[in-house]
Amino acid sequence: MTNGDAKVWGVVEDVRDPALHQRFAVALFEETGLELRGQEFGHFFAVHVTGASAVAVGGGHLDITVWDITVRREGTEERVVRKH
Repeated sequence: MTNGDAKVWGVVEDVRDPALHQRFAVALFEETGLELRGQEFGHFFAVHVTGASAVAVGGGHLDITVWDITVRREGTEERVVRKH
């Protein structure tokens, strides 16, 4: 199989909450040592992924792997659609 294209779908929002930014900076420092505490963040993006897909070609067929957040809530994390 050779890997092909991948896509991700979702919603991105710019969160303008300085207290949240600083809590993130403290957690980041504690986990990695990267010092951003006390700095202002121009933008702070939160991503809410709703789905994703990837394509693989090989062995005479095309496999499309699909991850859908609504499907995952029902207990299935991914599904593969095979095209011959």
